[in-house]
Amino acid sequence: MADASFDAVIIGGGKEGLVMGCYLALNGMTVGLFEQGNELGGAACTVPTPASGFRGNPHAEICAFWMSPAYYDFNLGEKGLKFIFPEVMMSKIFPDGRCIVVYRALEWNEELGTAIPNQAIVDRNLKELERISPRDAERVAKALEKKLYNWMYSHGQVLFNPPPLPGETDYIADLLKDPEGGIDPRYPFMTEYEVIRDLYDSPEMRSFALQWQLMNGIAPGDVAPPLQALLPMPSFAGLQAFAIAEGGFHNVAHALQRALSEQGGKFFVGADVEEVLVKNGRACGIKLADGTEIEAKKLVIDTAEIKQTVSRHLCNAQIDPEIRRKIDNIMTDRSQLFWGHIAFHERAQYKAAEWNPDCGKARLVFLGDADVEYMYTHYGYQMHTLRPGRWPERTYMYELTTTPWDPSYAPPGKHIALVGEGHPPPASYLTEKEWIQVKREIGDRLIKEWQKYAPNMTWNNVIGVNIPTPYEYSQKNPNWVNGCMYTSNQSPSQWANFRPIPEFSQYQVPGIEDLWLASGSQHCGGVGTLGFSAYNCYKRISQRLGLRKPWEEKGRMF
Repeated sequence: MADASFDAVIIGGGKEGLVMGCYLALNGMTVGLFEQGNELGGAACTVPTPASGFRGNPHAEICAFWMSPAYYDFNLGEKGLKFIFPEVMMSKIFPDGRCIVVYRALEWNEELGTAIPNQAIVDRNLKELERISPRDAERVAKALEKKLYNWMYSHGQVLFNPPPLPGETDYIADLLKDPEGGIDPRYPFMTEYEVIRDLYDSPEMRSFALQWQLMNGIAPGDVAPPLQALLPMPSFAGLQAFAIAEGGFHNVAHALQRALSEQGGKFFVGADVEEVLVKNGRACGIKLADGTEIEAKKLVIDTAEIKQTVSRHLCNAQIDPEIRRKIDNIMTDRSQLFWGHIAFHERAQYKAAEWNPDCGKARLVFLGDADVEYMYTHYGYQMHTLRPGRWPERTYMYELTTTPWDPSYAPPGKHIALVGEGHPPPASYLTEKEWIQVKREIGDRLIKEWQKYAPNMTWNNVIGVNIPTPYEYSQKNPNWVNGCMYTSNQSPSQWANFRPIPEFSQYQVPGIEDLWLASGSQHCGGVGTLGFSAYNCYKRISQRLGLRKPWEEKGRMF
């Protein structure tokens, strides 16, 4: 006999599990959510770092949860989740003192749930691009006439919907077939370096795009999914919005937890799920590591990374050996980052402020030269194969200083920034001892680089440094295999209709009824702690079980 019983049992209390729990509870189901860790939220967390009195978001720093349908469906703004939208979205600062500054051109209407482009700010961004490259400014302007909005619409449809079933619209396929869609038919087969060279003329714009994609887990030599490969272009026009979660990213989890609790959902922390119980081909509950058994009357939802689901939670289930083999072969050697925090006394004073005084006011600041050939032929390889004391001779870092918009992250008058560098090796490439030495070196590397652009960013200005390595992230979060922050590579073979493998792309395991998959493994990666996997999985569940469809009830496009 089970120790407890719920209509729906959810494995994992991160944002996917919380979003799923809220939607199922909306239908009157009793929901039990079981989280292995000591608190809810997963990557939606905020912790003390890197010194006493400072806080940082160790996983998700750029908050896009204002885009999530769950924000509106559960009135999360009334439950403490607030967003701050910096006016300056991002910048790229070059060693010669020039820079590209991109202003936020999307204006968010919280009441309506819309983000409308402000043409005056788009034009301002084009003027900024023109200062660096008139030809590239012209290219972006022409893309705005139709292509960019086609891309953004299709990308939105992919993010907010499950992979299409037969008879449903395939937005990627339609865009690729549209002669006016603006996507060269070669793009799905070209490396990011080739795509960038085709889209932009100047080395400055090309390097900006490549550095932006390195942060997104796509190296210059990688073949990326077509819409991901094109992602920088709308950004250059300001057609994204990098928000700050006021008070810390953990408020995303707190608001979702309140919404779940208000609907009667129950959650349990320190509850390590050992196995999904399957009887007569149906998922009927879970067993915890301590032997406790929980009954699922209607369905089980697993939000763990897919390798953990298959190798542990379904270790005793009857699954096609070929499927197990495919899951074992999922690649996780991309999307590793050096990603941590530096606390300091005085904000960075950039030399490039003479070119544009707003360069240091950006939510996301990239630092690096415009040597695209070096980035392609040397940097990616050298970074991916680094060892203690053996680093690439050049650095391409970024920083996101939070305190100008939300001083609560630091003591009065002090500051904290998330800093990082893209494309270090997977956790398994180095020994633990080597990673410890690399951690000692990365802080000094980034501070020395930072002061080339902002001379005041010396060690005398620094209060504390904590920049975890891919190895540390792999130890902290079992969903990040090899330190891969997007749970698997953003390659075409593991994206959209194929994510994580074709057999699982509709959020279910063949041969097991009432088991649903809603982890980050089920989506396209790099979508910024949005709960899209759970939202899209719920769309399929609602079709199967005849549940409520809030998107239809409220007349939303998504």
